[in-house]
Amino acid sequence: MRQSRLVARRAASVLAALTVLLLLVACTAPFQDPDSLSLADNAGEAGKATAFDEGAALTQHDAASAQDAAQGAAQDAVSDTRHKTVSFIAVGDNLIHASIYKSHATGDGAYSFDDMYDSVAATVQEADVAYLNQETVCGGTGLGLADYPCFNSPFEILDAVQAAGFDWINTASNHSFDVGEAGIRSQLAHLDTLPGLTETGTHRSWDDAQQPTVIEANGVLIGLASYTYGLNGFVLPEGGEYLVDLIDTPRIVQDVERLVQLSDVQIVSMHWGDEYSHVPSDGQVELAYFLSDLGVDVVIGAHPHVIQPTTMITGGQGNQTLVIYSLGNFISAQDEPERMLGEMASWTIRLDDVDGSLSFEDVEIRPTVTQILPGWHGYKAYLLRDYTDDLAQEHMLAPKGLSRDSLVTLALDVFGDEFPVAY
Repeated sequence: MRQSRLVARRAASVLAALTVLLLLVACTAPFQDPDSLSLADNAGEAGKATAFDEGAALTQHDAASAQDAAQGAAQDAVSDTRHKTVSFIAVGDNLIHASIYKSHATGDGAYSFDDMYDSVAATVQEADVAYLNQETVCGGTGLGLADYPCFNSPFEILDAVQAAGFDWINTASNHSFDVGEAGIRSQLAHLDTLPGLTETGTHRSWDDAQQPTVIEANGVLIGLASYTYGLNGFVLPEGGEYLVDLIDTPRIVQDVERLVQLSDVQIVSMHWGDEYSHVPSDGQVELAYFLSDLGVDVVIGAHPHVIQPTTMITGGQGNQTLVIYSLGNFISAQDEPERMLGEMASWTIRLDDVDGSLSFEDVEIRPTVTQILPGWHGYKAYLLRDYTDDLAQEHMLAPKGLSRDSLVTLALDVFGDEFPVAY
């Protein structure tokens, strides 16, 4: 079905380009009405023959040049029609501890978190698709807000995420079931009120869990899925296994095969790995290649709460897969300097709309920093490139060695030189 639409669009583009070509040739062709020549004019024509021949030659040359230009324009038009691009960014864990929501209470039982993201919002909004890992369930105050180890966060977190410009959030994490089925259903109900914010990873029914998630950007269909390794010891109730998407390879095969049929690009979010390790585990690497062999184009990793490498791997079909092993924290109240450093991964996918092939452009790593002021307040996400020495000196963890230089050193050490690192 997609191919037939593409053929029709390409044919229309070629027809338009040929029309331009014919018009250009017609406009440059010489024209002279023989009935308008007088006898005197006819008598002088023989003397002008040489000059006329030279002018005709020049006119024919100009027509040929115009024809070449029109053909080039037609080829460019076809090329522009067959290629589409979509830009992406992805950020890490939105891990909402109690001090975060307590410091953002408005005094009327509500909360406002917009200021946490305002320093990065412009960059987020530049992307066609922006992803965030929503680490903690946002079941709202009606279920009772809660901190570690079983979190429940205010709805207003989701409001602020949407306002900052994010388009897609992952809700499949080890904390998805912290408030049980009620927390998942409450969060999903609130997400229904936030247009433009797509969620993957949790569901309200078996039917819902069977529906593939496909979004569109710039005419490109993007298939999305999310999975988590577990639920911190919680077990989904019998008959409610649909509530959270767990890592299960037969299920993933089925899901990805369906997404491949329905979309141009496939991206999978994986909650995996070892906490506080900068090195991907063997299990992460194995799953990354498993997903690449299925044809997944991008794998976005979370859970370790620290950054891990971002790399390009080659799947069994010869396909390229961008693997972001761990984005680290985006916002949290954890208390170690290395957990303040996260990643905003940025990339563009260029799709050949005729044969379906794609390529990656402008892959860049933009480290992020979680700012926390002494007394557990002033939470804000910054891009490392905007994070000054003065801001670092104000950080609550400066006495523990946090500095701009230490963050830059850690970023360069973990990310290496495969892709540019913006700092």
